[in-house]
Amino acid sequence: MKGFNDKLFTQGETVAVALSGGEDSVCLLFLLKEIALQKNLKIVAVNVEHGIRGQSSLKDSAFCVDLCTRLNVPIKTYTVSTLDTVEKQGLSVEEAARNLRYQCFYDAVRSGFCDKIACAHHQSDNAETVLFNLFRGTSVSGLKGIDETSPDGIILRPMLRVKKQDISDYVKKNALDFCRDETNDDVTYTRNFIRKKVVPLIETRFQNVEGAIERIAILAKSDDEFLYLLAKQSCVLKDGNFYIPTDLAFPIFSRCVVIGMKALGVNKDFDNRHIAALFALTSNISGKKVDLLGGLYGIREHNNIVLKRKQEKVDISKAFGIGKTVFSDKTIVVEKADGLVLYGAQYADYDKIPAGAQIRKRRIGDVFYKFGGGKVSLKKFLTDKKIPSDEKDNLYLIEKDGVVYVIVGVEISSLCKIDKDTVKPVKIYIDKD
Repeated sequence: MKGFNDKLFTQGETVAVALSGGEDSVCLLFLLKEIALQKNLKIVAVNVEHGIRGQSSLKDSAFCVDLCTRLNVPIKTYTVSTLDTVEKQGLSVEEAARNLRYQCFYDAVRSGFCDKIACAHHQSDNAETVLFNLFRGTSVSGLKGIDETSPDGIILRPMLRVKKQDISDYVKKNALDFCRDETNDDVTYTRNFIRKKVVPLIETRFQNVEGAIERIAILAKSDDEFLYLLAKQSCVLKDGNFYIPTDLAFPIFSRCVVIGMKALGVNKDFDNRHIAALFALTSNISGKKVDLLGGLYGIREHNNIVLKRKQEKVDISKAFGIGKTVFSDKTIVVEKADGLVLYGAQYADYDKIPAGAQIRKRRIGDVFYKFGGGKVSLKKFLTDKKIPSDEKDNLYLIEKDGVVYVIVGVEISSLCKIDKDTVKPVKIYIDKD
């Protein structure tokens, strides 16, 4: 069949046809049966009953089982509740059904029933996807339509370049029975509306619309792959954070964001708004940040936009005193100062820090008395010191009643500075061991 890509299959594989009983999947089943000997393939089938169409859906599944029995093709069947998923997750019926269907496909692979899943998407499906993405305001990535293979190589779509009419002609020529899904005519579903209303209207003015859309998709795919290659060379995952240079052009920057979000575990639901907010940070000052999805945020740090995972804030305070105070992430050391020579330490007058002082992280309302500048909010002081926002939350303070005497590793207050009358100087530092 013209456009059928049998090069997607590897010798000796067990390939499962995603068999719905419809014209397209039945055609795919028979086409694969034809090439099975040539490619040394074992052909099986997977059917998913979505629980949407009542008895009609059950009859379609029964048809699939009967067809496979007659063809001596092993079949694995699944029953799912699409409408329950719609209610629980707030998805459209189309999206919920697709998610559940692919969960079943991957279960079939994990269980050892098959190595790959072959789906019957064709040229019209690809055109509908491109138009669907276009109407939603897609990027170039969305214009490439459906991929012939999934990124992991499990899902194969050998009929993606095959015309729908050629599929119908093959089924008719070989007198193949198939099921007719009445919901395919329901234009309340977006894809059906595009297929039944939009494409036919365009075809009254332009010929071979689907072929033209396919050419656009091929070009978009080529451009997109090149830009992703440049993006992968430009960004880096390091110590659990994802670094994107601020001097990248937007087409490359935006793809770095996608790569970074996925690397940090967010694979969907982010969109152009999140990308635009991060790109806006490239022209902002260091320390500015934006919240993202999945517990992530982005922050400008010097010449990078860094994607990070939010750390759960635990408000723990411990009594201040001579010795080591151990927290989960740092150990604060306070010891008598002999000669005031320890590099990286701060030095303070121990007697000027009031009894009952605590060591903790910052809170709203904290104030600080800086040298020669009087009282300021701690927030303003740290901002003036150009300390990035996420670092501010990880600083430890020595304070009493909201008055900060020491910002450990940053500065001491004028309230506890050493002078000629100091009799008990202490050095304060973070233990590096």
